[in-house]
This record gives sequence, structure tokens and C-alpha cells, in this order.
Amino acid sequence: MSSSFHASTVDWLGSWIAAGQVKAGQAIKVEADLGAQLGVSRTVIREAIKTLVAKGMLEVGPKVGTRVLPVRRWNLFDPQVVGWLSRNGLPEHFVDDLLDLRRTIEPMAVRWACERATSEQVEAILLAYNALARAVDSGIDYNLADQYFHECILAASHNQFIEQMVPALGALLAVCFEVSAADPDELRRTLPIHKDMADAIAARDPGRSVWACMTLIDNAALAIKRYYPDLMAGKAASGSGH
Repeated sequence: MSSSFHASTVDWLGSWIAAGQVKAGQAIKVEADLGAQLGVSRTVIREAIKTLVAKGMLEVGPKVGTRVLPVRRWNLFDPQVVGWLSRNGLPEHFVDDLLDLRRTIEPMAVRWACERATSEQVEAILLAYNALARAVDSGIDYNLADQYFHECILAASHNQFIEQMVPALGALLAVCFEVSAADPDELRRTLPIHKDMADAIAARDPGRSVWACMTLIDNAALAIKRYYPDLMAGKAASGSGH
């Protein structure tokens, strides 16, 4: 029961902070007030705050109390943090920076998958593509199928750092897919490119697979810019600075 109280309190507080209910630099309510509001003990609140401190969202000090930190300090490789952000509205530059991250990591992961994937992993990538094609036809759980397809490729890179990042990258990819999938026709347009990438990995053809990967990311960027211009406008207006 206490574990359940802790998890639900962490989720409520994390979502509440991500929704911008308290601005960066501001102190949040004292433990007694939050406990009364949520119907949990001070101990549960205290432990939840410790969890959010570990996620980079809060800072606790003798003079400042419990203070919200800016998003740039949050652990954006924590799937739970990413989930709270996507649930409550993405901050400025988030999607643009995410696309930059994808351009940095995924093409090399695809290249390494061509070189290092086991036969079982190649089979898993091909099966994941088939599941993706079925999802496009049915219109059900396309984003989950797309996320799994890309996670299979990341895992096949056999890079221990990328492998450990797969849960976080999967959560970040889910955000990108959810935003770019606003255009239903985009799903069908990109399906042949997914197939080309899967087939190229199976054929151990890094040049073709990397081209397909970059094409998918560029298509996602165009789709996001077309349907959510405000999400992409910030960085263009401010240059490369944040």
C-alpha cells in the first residue's frame, strides 16, 4: 500500500510540476500542505520529493526550501519525466532538440545494426516491420508499433550505452511519433521507407539503411513543422541558442 501511495504521489507531483503549476525557481508548498491536499502522510510526500530531486526536477535546500528547477536540469532520459512533459504540453525547443538527438544517434545505430545484428535480431526487425504494416492498415496502435520497430534497431546496434538508453529513447521516440502522426497520410507515405530500412539492415547495406533512417527523420520534421509550426518556431527565431 505504501509503495502504491508513493508511486501515485510521485506521478501526481511530477505531472503537476510538468504542467507548469509552479514555475522554475519557485518553491512548492510545504509537506504538510501537500499531504493534506493529496490525503497522504508527510513521509510519503517527503519520499516523493526525494524521487523528483533524483529526476532533476526539484532542489531541496535549507534556505530555498523545495524549489522547482528549470526543464534543462530535468533528466530527459527518464521515461517518466518525458511522459509527464508529453502529457502536459511540450516545452519550447523540445521537439526540435529531440529531432537533433535522433539525427545524432539513430543513423549510427542503424549502421552498427547492419554490421552487428544477430540473425535473430534481423528477424525481429523484419517482424517488427510486418507488425507496423498491419498497424497502418488497421489504424490501431501505429505509434507503439513504430516505437517498437525503432527500439529493435537500437538494440541491434550492440552499443552498451545505446542499449541502456533504449527505454529513454523509446519514450522520446514515442513523443516524436505522436506529434508527427497528426497527418494520417504521413503514416502510409513513410511505410515504404521503414521497409527499405529493414530490408537494408537484413542485406547488411549500411549506406541504404542510413539514407532511409535520415529520410524518416527529415519527413518527421516536415510533418511536425506542417502541423505544429509553433513547436518548431522557437529555435529558428533564436538561432542555435537556448
